[in-house]
Amino acid sequence: MHPMASEIPPSIVLQSRRLRVSYGATVAVRDIDLDIPRQRITAVIGPSGCGKSSFLATLNRITDMIPGCHVEGSVRLDGDDLLHPELDLIQLRRRVGMIFQKPNPFPMSIRRNLDLPLRAKGISLGAERLRLIEHTLQQVGLWDEVEGRLETSALALSGGQQQRLCIARALVLEPEVLLFDEPCSALDPISSGVVEDLIVQLKGRASIIVVTHNLAQARRMADHVAMFWHEEGTGRLIEAGPAAQIFEQPKHPMTAAYIDGSRG
Repeated sequence: MHPMASEIPPSIVLQSRRLRVSYGATVAVRDIDLDIPRQRITAVIGPSGCGKSSFLATLNRITDMIPGCHVEGSVRLDGDDLLHPELDLIQLRRRVGMIFQKPNPFPMSIRRNLDLPLRAKGISLGAERLRLIEHTLQQVGLWDEVEGRLETSALALSGGQQQRLCIARALVLEPEVLLFDEPCSALDPISSGVVEDLIVQLKGRASIIVVTHNLAQARRMADHVAMFWHEEGTGRLIEAGPAAQIFEQPKHPMTAAYIDGSRG
């Protein structure tokens, strides 16, 4: 990625220090010091507008695409400085994949949705690409559903199938980290359950960060939890730790109130 790397503990895949995200004069989040455990699921929870998605967007530099957005502080992936101005963003987004709230497959065939990233990765042999496409569709539980219609439009798939295809599109590049921004909120309950189960199954394949408003979902999925809150008009990280500790014995009174349902 870049030679300016520094050591972080092997158990930590991503680390932010004094991270601040602004949109013009508005500060969305500030002073975010957070360690993301490797090969675990970290849920980022908190009420709407407290900066959860802004934090997530810094981790693969989607913030670069937002006019007026300014990021300060430090974010490191295995020691690599993700905010360095000379960072290769294409390479970063292969290492850190992003799945959005609303499924966004490319408006082309199911096969091409996975073939294009594989070509961009430099896999020139067609047979190898087909093998990887089948393998990845099997991993997300789609192969049996789409095997006979790989050349049909991805937009003809159901919402849940589209979301699993978007996960496959990120997964086919073998990312180290997968970011999910409310990945189930646009889906019906059955599709949501399928996608949630899939995310849990992927834990051994990548380190996963999920932004969710759904506390029951966070309880079911997460190994680690980061709680964001509004303080003085801006988003702050108020508590982070193992999921069992956050849900059963939260240290911050606002965390306790939010989990109890009396605030937020």
